[in-house]
Amino acid sequence: MTRYHPVLILLFAMAVALVLSVAGCDGDGGSSGPVPCTSHDQCPGETEFCIEGFCTDVTQTGCAFDGDCPQGYRCINQICKKNVECEVDSDCGGEGVQCVDFKCVGTECVSGATAACFIGCHEGVKDCTNGIWGLCEAPLVQDEICDDDIDNDCDGETDEGCVDCVPAQEKPCASICGEGVQVCQVDGTWGPCDASMDCTCDPGDTGSQDCGSCGTQQRECDEQGTWSAWGPCEGEGGCVPGETEEDACGLCGAQIRICTDECIWSEWGECANQGICNPEDPPETMECGNCGIQERFCDPETCTWGVWGACQEGAGCSIGDKETKSCGFLCGEQTRWCEESCIWGKWGPCEGEGSCISGEKQTQGCGSCGQQERTCTAVCEWGNWGSCQDGGICDPGDTQEQACGPSASQGICEMGQKTRSCSGNCQWNPWGSCLGAVYPASEVCGNGVDEDCDGEDLDNPDDYEYNDSCGSCFWISGDDPEVTLYGTFDTLQDSNDYFCFNAVDNFSIPGFGEHIKVDLTDQPVGIDADLFLYKGSTACNGDDYLASSVTIGGGDEHIDWGETNGDDGGLYYVRLQNYSDTGKCYQPYTLSIKGLK
Repeated sequence: MTRYHPVLILLFAMAVALVLSVAGCDGDGGSSGPVPCTSHDQCPGETEFCIEGFCTDVTQTGCAFDGDCPQGYRCINQICKKNVECEVDSDCGGEGVQCVDFKCVGTECVSGATAACFIGCHEGVKDCTNGIWGLCEAPLVQDEICDDDIDNDCDGETDEGCVDCVPAQEKPCASICGEGVQVCQVDGTWGPCDASMDCTCDPGDTGSQDCGSCGTQQRECDEQGTWSAWGPCEGEGGCVPGETEEDACGLCGAQIRICTDECIWSEWGECANQGICNPEDPPETMECGNCGIQERFCDPETCTWGVWGACQEGAGCSIGDKETKSCGFLCGEQTRWCEESCIWGKWGPCEGEGSCISGEKQTQGCGSCGQQERTCTAVCEWGNWGSCQDGGICDPGDTQEQACGPSASQGICEMGQKTRSCSGNCQWNPWGSCLGAVYPASEVCGNGVDEDCDGEDLDNPDDYEYNDSCGSCFWISGDDPEVTLYGTFDTLQDSNDYFCFNAVDNFSIPGFGEHIKVDLTDQPVGIDADLFLYKGSTACNGDDYLASSVTIGGGDEHIDWGETNGDDGGLYYVRLQNYSDTGKCYQPYTLSIKGLK
């Protein structure tokens, strides 16, 4: 190889620079032609980069693959473009995301929307960006923190293991059956709740509640009418809503999947933050000095090119030598030749590329939410589709309805209806609330309504029933009795109580005649009864009373009737007429009757 004196080389370079300077100026003093450079920083335009010694606008030159473009650019339609995420929908990582104007846009939500989500038992909110749900912003599951009244570790207990009370201190508590008291023990922890566990229920009833990761547990009412203990948690999912997993992919990139609200892992997201080179590729070289070369290597941690090494003088190539390397991601190959001056020529176009990246997997939907998969072979061609896996049991959007409600159908009880829908993963969602159902309630005595749905209203007849008419009056034995009675109006229909007795007209001195006295006292709240006194059945049936006591409201009523100059002996009737709109089954009134004395 011929060697030249350094002085001659310097003079030659100065002459070339002078010629370029003269040739690069037009008549107005402006520059024309490519600008020489040794680094990207010397190029004036935002889209210009130093390529093979000259500033080149990468958006105006052609390209064959992404490796022909600078970092941050992709080869789209043979032009280098910046900030490009995708060309086709499959570049965006799977179902639910599509490529729009070279950007990956999701279809699972409306941008700007928010939704509730969970990490363990902790509720939070997730935001929709570009149609894709972001990560759940909820408190993470962690070790228990004392005195914050939060179940930090999601084990179903709050502040467990904490010394948070003074011995002998008490606080209210409750079980599923009722209320009780907890007492602080000597070690500073709360003792067990003494609330009764003897729950009453209807034998054969069942109950359920949520547990674990989207699971449920059941309990039953036994023959003695008490609830059994909760059964095991069943039907749990494989993850906690909002939980994320990350996996390496591509060229030092990463992909993320998120646990859905149904405790099922979502599909892996697209491979993000990839580099531009493969650490297993040979180093890149650049001519320098006198038939020398510089090398740079791909960083195995970032998949980006490192800085150029020192110039290795005399380490060039032999004219006519041929060199090949892999290119692109589709098993392509580039070739370059050693040219004069021991310098490698430009790499040729990437040729012989396949249709996929070796080892890459592709999925597509099949059946009811099923999936089948195929893998790219070692020669970058797709293999055959596998069998359809993980099919669901329903089609998204399907709904089912089912009757629900009380077991009885009498009285106030009415059946309702509950609905469930098929989720996006072709599984039935849990049944919704029972709408329109009316369940049994505690029976109200004497109101004419069957609240407990047993087919009849509750009543409690007193010892004088049935005494709702003159002909069925309660007979008070003995002449001119003097008695105190305690009766009730046990139903809404029980609006009259009749009592009858015999009176004897004894001899009396004028001015000191005999009297019949009737007193109604202690009327229950809500009762408004009045008093009427009749002589004989004809007068009673015709409502032709001798005396009455009518007071608005539930106050005391009094009748004091004095005898006439005739014969006042015979059959007398006392009538209590109730004007209220309710019965009082268990609350009696007091009725005092004093015969003709």
